[in-house]
Amino acid sequence: MSTRLEVKKTIGIGIAALVLFVLVQLFHVTLNKLYSHNVFFLLYPIAGFVCAAICFSIFYQSWSVLLEQLSWQRLLIAPTFLVTGLLYLIHIVSFSFISLTDFVLSPGISLWILYVNRVFTSIMLIVICSFPFRKAKSGYKKTALWTGISFTLLILGTIQIYGSHLPDLGVRHEMDNLGWMLNWVILFLLVSNFILGARKYSRHLPVEFGMLLMLRGIGLCIVSQLFYLSSRQMSDINHLMGLLMNAIAFYDLLNGLVRLMVLVPYQEKKAAESEFNYIAYYDDITGLPNRRRLSQRLEQSLRNSLKPDETVTLLILNIDRFKTINDSLGHTAGNYLLYVVGERLEHFCREGEDVFSMGGDEFAFLLTGYKDIDAMKNRIDDMVKLFEQPFDINGEYYHVMVSMGIALYPLDATQGEQLIQHADTAVHNAKEQGVNFQRYTSVMQMRAQERLQLENDLRRGLENEEFSLVYQPRVHLQSGELTSLEALVRWNHPHRGMVMPGDFIPVAEESGLIVPLGEWVLREACLQNKSWQKAGYQPIPISVNLSMRQFQQKKLVDVVRGILTYTELEPCYLELEITESMTFDKDRAFEQLKNIKAIGVAISIDDFGTGYSSLHYLKNLPIDRLKIDRSFVNEVLVDSKNAAIVSTIASMAHHLKLKVTAEGVENEGQLQFLQAQDCHEGQGYYFSRPIPAESFENLFLRKPMNWLVQDGM
Repeated sequence: MSTRLEVKKTIGIGIAALVLFVLVQLFHVTLNKLYSHNVFFLLYPIAGFVCAAICFSIFYQSWSVLLEQLSWQRLLIAPTFLVTGLLYLIHIVSFSFISLTDFVLSPGISLWILYVNRVFTSIMLIVICSFPFRKAKSGYKKTALWTGISFTLLILGTIQIYGSHLPDLGVRHEMDNLGWMLNWVILFLLVSNFILGARKYSRHLPVEFGMLLMLRGIGLCIVSQLFYLSSRQMSDINHLMGLLMNAIAFYDLLNGLVRLMVLVPYQEKKAAESEFNYIAYYDDITGLPNRRRLSQRLEQSLRNSLKPDETVTLLILNIDRFKTINDSLGHTAGNYLLYVVGERLEHFCREGEDVFSMGGDEFAFLLTGYKDIDAMKNRIDDMVKLFEQPFDINGEYYHVMVSMGIALYPLDATQGEQLIQHADTAVHNAKEQGVNFQRYTSVMQMRAQERLQLENDLRRGLENEEFSLVYQPRVHLQSGELTSLEALVRWNHPHRGMVMPGDFIPVAEESGLIVPLGEWVLREACLQNKSWQKAGYQPIPISVNLSMRQFQQKKLVDVVRGILTYTELEPCYLELEITESMTFDKDRAFEQLKNIKAIGVAISIDDFGTGYSSLHYLKNLPIDRLKIDRSFVNEVLVDSKNAAIVSTIASMAHHLKLKVTAEGVENEGQLQFLQAQDCHEGQGYYFSRPIPAESFENLFLRKPMNWLVQDGM
């Protein structure tokens, strides 16, 4: 119901109550003749009991429902209407001449109870309405309860003791009568309370029906009080109408209080629970059920008895190169891509299939009820084709590929979490193998466990200083002299022996351990080079590889500068090697390289020719050297295309005024070909394997040698 309609209804009820009051006054004499005292004594107790029952209901709602929403208003409302209900009950019972304990209250005392009750209720309603909203401790409940009961007993005791001395309240038309003045006081209190409540409603709760219902109840109390003011005696029709109007007013108060203190808090609580459930079980980017929901769904499916030939298939999908897309296009575009991928998968679903977001760039696709393995395989093939269509992101179309890992219940797993784990293992294996999808095998799990163990060993190895450096010379191909050297890391594992970089660097990169390891390599290489310089050997530059994670660090330049300061090595004797893939984000790469060059450190691009550098950007990058990848050098004598690539790279480098180093030089024929292409430097087993610092010093520094006049090494 709309607020405007509810306001109109309230105004209409108020006008109807006032019209009823006017009609009763106009036909007062006639109405008094129409009903007898027997009718009065029948209806009056019923109306009184109704008032008492509603008061007790208000007490109960304020006292025992939704205790976590307990406020000071509720704490005051509960004892107020407990007292009001008890006094109404005593008034009606005593008026009906029913014995209370060992005495019977006279009609005059009973009328006093009614007046005191109305004065008390009016005062407390003003206090409650003006009290600011604050949380109350549930421990105050008992205090409030016993205060209300004690106040009721105090009123009854006072009236009983001084009852014979109390003045008569029953004569209306005598202006100096106490009952007349009390009625006006009650009316004033009720009108004040209505004005105060209306102001609070208009300021704080303009759309809340509960406060409007309470205002309606107070307004009807005012009309009830007008009836009491017009009453000549208790058996008057006005007195009966006043009590009936009181019952209706209390009913509206009850409805308002129930809405404000029970329904609205309950709805807010349910809404909060619904929001919490959404956060707990749904992904906020895609709107799809999340991993927790998948676990529940799997447990539910596996609990249901499956037929012997039925399987539950779980696919984990991982978006290939999502980080590259996210970094280059921005997080907003990345989130949008996740959303449209989820939307496409959701539209792809059939009955018995569900799609879930696993967080990040991973999704899960659950297939149940398939009896035919071939049909299931066809469904998976259709899913692969689903990504042949490009995605529209900011008006540009991008082709997105996914890797899939597949696990089947009960063939590959016996529990839901195990099925998720195995499918996740399979998808990582698919990415490593560079294929669209992989079915889980036990061998994958063994590899994953080995990878995890290797990561733990890496952490321990860093702490126990199990790493060492080896050095490989770089030789000027025209003069045969040593020009520089490259520092390479090795891991002397306590159980596995010497571990090569290709076995542990990918794990270090993925786990983030490459950052502390890379800083250690850089520091040790600079220390060693400075140590050789202090020993009096000819100063030569030393080259150190940077990982992707290191290169993306904002503080990289500060780290390099700090290490150079610590080791006292001049920047011109340090060269940092990056790969082409690190320059994918051209703007960020240019800024990082420019800052490195600014401190005097040289930069080379390692494994050149295997990445995707744009020649347009290459000419603008602040670099000093290109290193031709060993895969081209190894086959220059047997593959004309590789020979052409090496020749082209060398020629291009000369025109760009860059130095060229050929990696993987292993024989005399390769050396002669590279010399013919005017490559500046060579590096490979033809000159030397990577060797420890002591061996390098003994072989190449103590007595400088010329490789071109040697028999080969």
